[in-house]
Amino acid sequence: MTTTITGTTVAATNFTGSGAALTGMNIGVASMIRLNGSNGYGSTNTNIRRFVNTVVNQGTDITYTDSASLGATFTINASGVYSISASEEANGASVAGLSLNSTELSTGIVSMTRADVLSMSATSLNTPNVSTVTAYFVVGDVIRSHTQGSAAGIATRTYFTITRVS
Repeated sequence: MTTTITGTTVAATNFTGSGAALTGMNIGVASMIRLNGSNGYGSTNTNIRRFVNTVVNQGTDITYTDSASLGATFTINASGVYSISASEEANGASVAGLSLNSTELSTGIVSMTRADVLSMSATSLNTPNVSTVTAYFVVGDVIRSHTQGSAAGIATRTYFTITRVS
């Protein structure tokens, strides 16, 4: 077994274990996008969150695009399993979550088509709202941080991370 750990790179070759064994495992640099800070919502897609700061943008499996009118989108460039988390603290009661390939981008996440909702959570005033999902996505899938649009997020307490895990 050979294991090398450097920064965010883990390479394991010829790995054989017992129990839930993984054989021939080889993991390289994970594609990951990590953002923080709220920049409101898209002006056309009024329930799609925008972000201010890109903390990490590595790899080529995910494309992050931020548009003043369309909000933030995360497009999958390589099929695989991704782990996603979005959190924010609102100035009032709010509902927020994650949507997949939705066309209801000015509809609150509570009222949109259930098949397009990946995750959703509700919160009261000054309480963090956290939505997470780990799932298999295919090339071309578009993930968004989707809200009710009613309570503005506290800009310094808004976070989003998407990472390809396999």
